Amino acid sequence: MTTSEGTVQGRTQIHGTAPRNRAFTIVLLGDGFTAAQQTAFNTACTSFVTALTTTAPYDKIGRAINIWRVNVTSTDSGADDPAGTGGTGMTARTYFDATFGANGIRRLLVCNSLTVLQTAAAQVPEFTVAIVVVNSTVYGGSGGSVGTYSLAGGATEIAIHELGHTAYGLADEYAYYAGGNETGHDSHPAGEPAEPNVTRVTDRSSLKWGWAVAPTTALPTMSNPNCATVDSRPSTVPAGTVGCFEGAHYYHCRAYRPEYKCKMQELGVPFCQVCHQVILARTKAAKNICALTPGRDAVYRYDGSGSSWTRIGGPAGQIYAGAW
Repeated sequence: MTTSEGTVQGRTQIHGTAPRNRAFTIVLLGDGFTAAQQTAFNTACTSFVTALTTTAPYDKIGRAINIWRVNVTSTDSGADDPAGTGGTGMTARTYFDATFGANGIRRLLVCNSLTVLQTAAAQVPEFTVAIVVVNSTVYGGSGGSVGTYSLAGGATEIAIHELGHTAYGLADEYAYYAGGNETGHDSHPAGEPAEPNVTRVTDRSSLKWGWAVAPTTALPTMSNPNCATVDSRPSTVPAGTVGCFEGAHYYHCRAYRPEYKCKMQELGVPFCQVCHQVILARTKAAKNICALTPGRDAVYRYDGSGSSWTRIGGPAGQIYAGAW
């Protein structure tokens, strides 16, 4: 309910050796874990570290990331689960007031973000992103100013997806909002999305991720033949092809994602090339990341702060590791 319903016990660094003033720092905080359940929270944090550091591209940049665990007790175990959104009706007295059912969707799990940010800053002042681990087996999570995820099956996949929102500003790439049967999501409204991994543009010269599209790849790459529903057809191109696949940003049509599959669209699959590069640029101490086009005819730079890439040269035979 409020901070009177628990206590902050302290912090522990559980991963990373980067200098604290230069590291990308993740803080994991628990909600709905009683004093007797802190070992379960510790275990959940260890599982997160294992999952993150074995997921590309994090498996290559682990030394740039520090992860801290902040143990917080709650009076009750679990989270609020309102009956009005299909939940059990449970009300739990927890420190960060974790609650399912935001915006009328049971899986949308939120908490008191201000309290989370204040607690993270007090415990780890240099933190980059705060993620709340909620002690419930009900499926749920969300991203925003803070990320949340529950301990449902596939919990760490939920966590890494929500980290994509909170730390990198990545959009959901799925083509529905509340399961696919909702109204008002046939066609994306006018206006280019700000996120780097979704677009309304299919023109090769102005496409956000045009650097990653081969000259032989058609744009759009797949178009939804029926905007009244989600396009569930299999991909018409080989896996890993970057192009414009219609159906993204919660809309069936007029919004495009870079690849047919991506972790920002479906749990259990890798990040697409575009999300991969955004994560690299915003995580590594060096802010600028360079990419070579599939045809090796140009080099582009992404500085990690916006949604566009800048052509800086080309053609090139190869990009070598090191400062751009």
